[in-house]
Amino acid sequence: MSAAPAVASVGEALDMVRAGLGYLAATDAARLPAAVQAQVLRELEQHDAMATAARAGFLAAFTAGQGHAGDGDYSAVSWLIHRTGITRGAAVGHSAWARRVPAHPRVLAALAAGRVSEPVGRVICLWTDKLPAEYRDAGDEQLLAAFAGGLGLGDLAGLFAEMYVRARGDVPDQDGGREFADREVKLATTIGGAGVMHGDLTAECAAAVAAVLDALSAPAGKEDDRTKGQRYHDALQEAMR
Repeated sequence: MSAAPAVASVGEALDMVRAGLGYLAATDAARLPAAVQAQVLRELEQHDAMATAARAGFLAAFTAGQGHAGDGDYSAVSWLIHRTGITRGAAVGHSAWARRVPAHPRVLAALAAGRVSEPVGRVICLWTDKLPAEYRDAGDEQLLAAFAGGLGLGDLAGLFAEMYVRARGDVPDQDGGREFADREVKLATTIGGAGVMHGDLTAECAAAVAAVLDALSAPAGKEDDRTKGQRYHDALQEAMR
């Protein structure tokens, strides 16, 4: 005889989620020991990842079925804004995850299992979206395995750069070697230690640099208001570190 499921319905599951989060929100965290505070913080990141996977699956189905039209909204993003009270940026972010359901099943599975956080999962998807379609699933698998093995984002960015260059293939030198001979990077410092950099990169070097900067310059969240140039600067600093 099989055991009865722990949760009997979607409604019951939502009630349990609400009850658990309500309990934590009402708890006086300051009265708890640091070990318990740390446990809660770690667990909440896992729960956020699982919630992202759950929302993505439901929103993908809702969008495919034109569920938003029943409330007179012209898109799922519009429906989310008007019916759930979130900002447009948040709605666009949720819809982006819904679109990743068929494209990145391994990342969604890792989120659902709490094995990777939402920000790391999002960055992996943004990276592998830059690969040719036939390499994306394998790229997700390799990056997730490396993360599970203990690599941080900086090392993952380097790994992705290698993937990117390999997937891109060898680019013939159209200038008979002139590009290689003219390669250079110049860095000049100004008053106060600020710097000015410019250079002439080979195709392979440019591809690797672009891959690393793109990998490390993903927006840090919905409130990240840095320009692309500022994010590239910060990505360069992180890569050098």
